[in-house]
Amino acid sequence: MDGDRIVAVAERLDAPEGTERVHFAGATILPGLIDCHVHLSDEGLADATVRDTEPAALRVLRMAEHAKRTLRAGITTVRDVGGRDHLEFALRRAAMDGLVASPRLVLAGKIVSITTAGATAWRGMYREADGRWDVVKAVREQIAAGADVIKIMATGAVLSPEHERPDAAQFADDELRAAVDTAHALGRRVAAHAHGIAGIRRAVEAGVDTIEHGTRLHEDAAVVRAMASRGVFLVPTLKALALIADPPGAGIPDHVVAKARERRADRDATFRLALREGVPIAMGTDAATPFNHHGRNAEELALMGELGMSPAAAIEASTGAAARALARDDLGLLAPGRRADVVVWDGDPLRDLGILQRSPLAVFLGGARVV
Repeated sequence: MDGDRIVAVAERLDAPEGTERVHFAGATILPGLIDCHVHLSDEGLADATVRDTEPAALRVLRMAEHAKRTLRAGITTVRDVGGRDHLEFALRRAAMDGLVASPRLVLAGKIVSITTAGATAWRGMYREADGRWDVVKAVREQIAAGADVIKIMATGAVLSPEHERPDAAQFADDELRAAVDTAHALGRRVAAHAHGIAGIRRAVEAGVDTIEHGTRLHEDAAVVRAMASRGVFLVPTLKALALIADPPGAGIPDHVVAKARERRADRDATFRLALREGVPIAMGTDAATPFNHHGRNAEELALMGELGMSPAAAIEASTGAAARALARDDLGLLAPGRRADVVVWDGDPLRDLGILQRSPLAVFLGGARVV
């Protein structure tokens, strides 16, 4: 490594005199893992609203702790697809100034949504917009605030109040196209939250870059093929639905648990079909949903493996494929010229993905050792 870049990768290197040598016997060296779907502003509580009365300064301190845990677990880049009141931009500034330890942050700002009950459940996370021109303005606002990606709600959500249905399509076709066209014109990719097939179909037709969750994608093979041929990524967030459907503790409203259980079989069918049909898949945990804690992101890879993805493919979904989903050609690969985001684990994750759930032996971010 030279500065924040990788210089060379080989089984044996003749390094210049004075080069620091670090050796880890029996270990595996990987690119830093990438989680394409997190919410650093929340922490995995059964009821996130209990933090709503806390001062913003305290929330930022909690965000810094979540970021540190994530980095120490070997996740060197995260895409935060919905913060609170744009506090995540302050966290990124603090990380750039060396005040906090954090993965690289790819930020969406506020989620662009129709007027919805979900906005009351996640205060400060949504920018409600109705009509084409209001959607355009909402997208421009996020980009003006510093957003790297735009997140839109193409359907309802599992964690929203009871009368909001996750399968129901949101945004009209012209509104979705306005969001995508505005974001793309300004050089930003678009991530679409989508559970129901009607919303997934509309989002893919509008030209989004990633489908988040994609729970009922399996219901339309033509949409699956379109995603595969166009390179639209699926970020399946398997872990989130699993922990809501079978919570390890109390506190999640019964109607939310019921919503998750209704969709568990759909989640599995979609993942298997997407894998079989060649839809590009990128790892995302939805960290911060109930009992889905920051720093335990690698549990998602084990779930991918249980649904038929090979260990090598699961690691690729968390490194090179995830980098492509983020349009970051400087990340996700151990190769000359790439960012020196490198993680070392004891053992061989190609034999046991569970190794990646253990604390890594070392984490390097941009060539600097942080663990």
